[in-house]
Amino acid sequence: MSGPGNGDTSLIISINRKCPRQRVREARGSRGMLRAYILSLMKDRRNSPADKLVKGALLLLSWVYGSAVRLIDLAYRSGIRKVTAVPAPVVSVGNLTLGGTGKTPFAVFLADHFLAGGKRPAILTRGYGGDENRMLKDEIAGVPVLAGQDRVKNALKAASSGSDVLILDDGFQHRRIARDLDILMIDGVRPFGNGRLFPRGTLREPASALERADILVVTKCDMISEAEKDRITGRLRGALPGKPLVLARHRPTFFSDATGAAYPPEHLSGRKVCLVSGIADADYLAYIVEKLGAGIAARIDFGDHHRYSPRDIAEVRRVCGRSGAEAVITTRKDQVKLRELDIPDLEGRLYVLNVVIDIIEGKEKLVAGLNSVVNG
Repeated sequence: MSGPGNGDTSLIISINRKCPRQRVREARGSRGMLRAYILSLMKDRRNSPADKLVKGALLLLSWVYGSAVRLIDLAYRSGIRKVTAVPAPVVSVGNLTLGGTGKTPFAVFLADHFLAGGKRPAILTRGYGGDENRMLKDEIAGVPVLAGQDRVKNALKAASSGSDVLILDDGFQHRRIARDLDILMIDGVRPFGNGRLFPRGTLREPASALERADILVVTKCDMISEAEKDRITGRLRGALPGKPLVLARHRPTFFSDATGAAYPPEHLSGRKVCLVSGIADADYLAYIVEKLGAGIAARIDFGDHHRYSPRDIAEVRRVCGRSGAEAVITTRKDQVKLRELDIPDLEGRLYVLNVVIDIIEGKEKLVAGLNSVVNG
């Protein structure tokens, strides 16, 4: 349920004590609180009698939404809606659920792959929230990042400027552009959410849309057991025999501070930290940080694509200070927005966790697919 961060002050604060209890607070802002509440229902985290009534209303809306999705799909399949071919190979990266699968880091992985092969890639992104396209520009300097709703126009612009392969970020549902390869990212922890369509669940399309994908990439495989991994991959292989299946995780590479200095991943091992993020899956961030040996004293989870304000920073100072944290950890996606604010007192203990997509199984299938696109 991602949306623009304007005026959205939703957040959840967790402070870990030595005792097993956690103190959780949903913070200020009526719009943000409503958004957080609806998201909790979509993920079935609430189940009171009143919650069930709201879920019933959301289910009705999901039937309307599902009918619209199926009509759009039919329009493309029948040719009523036209698909535009552009004069460069197109590789699309997308997902079936709302956020948190690692599409943007995977787009960076693809850009690096094509650069290493002597290609001139460009990334086409919708620019939603502004954070992802700014992060992309930081991560892969020299690769054009064209943001905007009209991605057909941007694709033609990139191709005319010399780009010879186009990466369509969050493109699975953007079917106006013809693509040579459709890569679908699947969250290994919650592959299909609760199995229901938006807004009753987190599915953007019915699971049958998997058939459109050329390659399936299951992410966050380090966060699930071998038995669960086998269950998910078995289900996918059974439903889509012969479809290339790739397993991946987010691998931490280093921490960086406000000056740009880099530190090894184990730099904060044994220290108490406060996590601050506005991403779709803050639990995965916490998992990675704990695996690196840091102790999480507090977490402040803003909504996805959150736009930080001075008021938010005051809350970060208060919560992190009260928790006794020695360092504040955030993500690259958040850092591009935080650096726009005046936070000199936080910069001395603010660390950015840098991660890359790490393919742990099926890399040869992925590379073969990518090479077939650019080599004709």
